[in-house]
Amino acid sequence: MEASRDAVIETRHLRTALEFALAMVREGQKIKPPLRYPPALKKFLKLSRIPTATLPAVRRVIEGDEPFRAALGKGALPELVDPIGRLWLQRPVGWEAEARQLALDADAAADAADAASAFKRADKRREAAEQAAARVRAELLVTEERLAEREVVIDGLRSDVVKLTEMIDELRVELVDTRNETRHARDREAAAVAKLDAALSAREAAVSERGSAERVRDQVLADRAALAAERSELARMAALAESLAEQLAALASPPTSGAAKPAARKPLSIPSGVLGSSDAASEFLLRSGASVLVDGYNVSKSAWPDLDLAGQRVVLLDAVENVARRFGCDITVVFDGADIVGARADRRRIIRVVFSPDDMIADDVIRDEVRRLPVTRAVVVVTNDQQIVRDVRGMGANTMASEQLIALMR
Repeated sequence: MEASRDAVIETRHLRTALEFALAMVREGQKIKPPLRYPPALKKFLKLSRIPTATLPAVRRVIEGDEPFRAALGKGALPELVDPIGRLWLQRPVGWEAEARQLALDADAAADAADAASAFKRADKRREAAEQAAARVRAELLVTEERLAEREVVIDGLRSDVVKLTEMIDELRVELVDTRNETRHARDREAAAVAKLDAALSAREAAVSERGSAERVRDQVLADRAALAAERSELARMAALAESLAEQLAALASPPTSGAAKPAARKPLSIPSGVLGSSDAASEFLLRSGASVLVDGYNVSKSAWPDLDLAGQRVVLLDAVENVARRFGCDITVVFDGADIVGARADRRRIIRVVFSPDDMIADDVIRDEVRRLPVTRAVVVVTNDQQIVRDVRGMGANTMASEQLIALMR
């Protein structure tokens, strides 16, 4: 007779325990999440009754997985497993001697009783209780596993709270820096206003002398455009400070229901009788005081397709600078690629030039510029890219076709 490596019970005495183990596994797969079991048992699950020759293989798999055997022992009820099987699964102190005696008694009883009748009674007992009881015990084991998983989730949430606290501290520091930058921008605006006043006085003197009126006019327009650019920068920084303050408030305070909806930007209304695609409409938008965002390569490739990109940039910026002087408007030109040679070297006095970062394209920079500007400030976006047109119109901006700007530049 075959004996276990670490017990004195022959495998034939463990039939009820081994068949109970397979029943628990089968029922445990019907619940979610399924009961964990040794993979080596999978090939035995389809057996309605374990052949005698297969019993040792099933026993070795169960004895090789102590946590699984211990879990089975918790569910081994007297109605499902005979005393020898329960002792083998549960293994209380002194179980070997008791199991040995029970095995001897079982052998003696088997000699005196009809083996077929005993098997039939045991099979009926197993079939009567195994499905309901096995499922209940399997669900109990899965519930214990779920409790352990929830403990892990709670630990993760505690870690998230720590990270959010650190994020709030960083936002507070960034808010202070942004407020300082806003104060500096206001100082620059005051200086620009004083400079504009001086330029206006110089213009009046020049007009009376009639000698340099044209030059002074250009200078005044240039200073006005520079002032508009400073005001636009101040507005962007104020909007950034407001956004950071809102983020900080959202992180530091619980969400509230029924909060008022934020104000939305309203597009400029073209004068009655003026076509939106006409030169008159374009001039109206440029003279409106709105911030003008130009999709650089979208315009330059339409206007000067025979030039390389570097040549297109130079010609476009010169032309746009002239437009800023003529109409006194605040213009920002956005190009793709901050890694272009010379991208950082081009500093314009009248207009603002922006190159997209490595991880962004000019389209996204334009959308971010529109979002950052205060909703009280009108915005005009110059592009033929229909996706950008749809997005910025949804944010309340006006749009101008590239050909409209090209017509004014020529």
